[in-house]
Amino acid sequence: MIIKNAKLYGEVFKDIRIEKGKIAQIADNIKDDDKIIDAQNLTLLPSFIDLCITLKDNTFSLKHLDALEKQCLKNGICAIVLRDSTNFDEQGFELYLQNLSQRKIHIFPSVKVLDSQNKLRNLSMFIDRGACALELNSAIDANVLKISIQYALMKNLPIFMQCYEKNYDNGVMNESLTSSELGLSGIIEVAETSEVAKIKELENFYQVKILYDILSLEKSLSLLDEKNLTLFSIHHLIKDDTSCKDFNTLAKLMPPLRSKENLNSLKNALKEEKISFLSSMHSPYTKCLKDTTFDEAVFGIDSIDEFISLCYTFFIKDKLLSWKELCKLTSLNPAKFLGLNTGEIEVGKEANFIIFDESASFETSSNSLYAKDKLYGKIKHHFIQGEMIF
Repeated sequence: MIIKNAKLYGEVFKDIRIEKGKIAQIADNIKDDDKIIDAQNLTLLPSFIDLCITLKDNTFSLKHLDALEKQCLKNGICAIVLRDSTNFDEQGFELYLQNLSQRKIHIFPSVKVLDSQNKLRNLSMFIDRGACALELNSAIDANVLKISIQYALMKNLPIFMQCYEKNYDNGVMNESLTSSELGLSGIIEVAETSEVAKIKELENFYQVKILYDILSLEKSLSLLDEKNLTLFSIHHLIKDDTSCKDFNTLAKLMPPLRSKENLNSLKNALKEEKISFLSSMHSPYTKCLKDTTFDEAVFGIDSIDEFISLCYTFFIKDKLLSWKELCKLTSLNPAKFLGLNTGEIEVGKEANFIIFDESASFETSSNSLYAKDKLYGKIKHHFIQGEMIF
């Protein structure tokens, strides 16, 4: 198969030959009798890979998993790390992995260190069966933290570390003038930064691989080095805490949206390549769980459908990043982290890519954090291993 007239990374026009599910040739005016798809001067990008995805209502069911896979296929995502929403035993985890392996996208399951009763799980079993990473909160019991690190070292596995100590405040949004005006309890910055500093010391001491999981503060970044792996959501680089005005529960995220000043600092950090990965932080919930009082509403956002368009609208179109710079954060770096032969448009890589129309525009539904924004760009087609699946 040949893709004709594609604008690679929105920059140069090339043709691409696909053979046996991989990119076999990138050149000008490839001529062949093979099947031809005309990209019509549209932008061609590597499929996105998201390291922070949860199932609807943070609950496992085949219905939720089917719906998630369809969303990923439609919205240009070829691989995800599916965060743990299960309490499986050994047999249940085996069946779970079998189901994940039958999907058209790569799904890598991470596993929580503690079960629903806050007891240490049989981590060796989960890791040996195929868990890609351990999930834990930095504020857990120090002995559990040490044991988890030892397992990660023994099994050569990364840890997704949420750096947050809720006992500082138990807040529901960023502590700020907006939280005061709304009469809502605030989440102070030190609840994150103090934990980042602690975990960095442990990472250096034990030489364990830590991914600092969905950070929200530029100050947290300043505590870390270039070698430290950091994951940010796109929402913390687009919206600030004033989005919570009028008790807008669609803006209730964890970690919370922060100040405008912090947002601008994070954008500078993004340009300076101080961030390792970007995520949609897709964490959807049934409407009734968000459409309630701000205090009672769950933390979360349904965002896969808008992910690439948000990146184009606020990062590419605003000239904050080029497509190549962006795709390093959304495709190449995550592919390397997961050990996948994809993430860039290069000969020999798996033919996982998106054909994207930069000229399109649309408005989101009223049930979106971005309901007041006009978004640009839409996916026309998505290919996985050379097969058009959307």
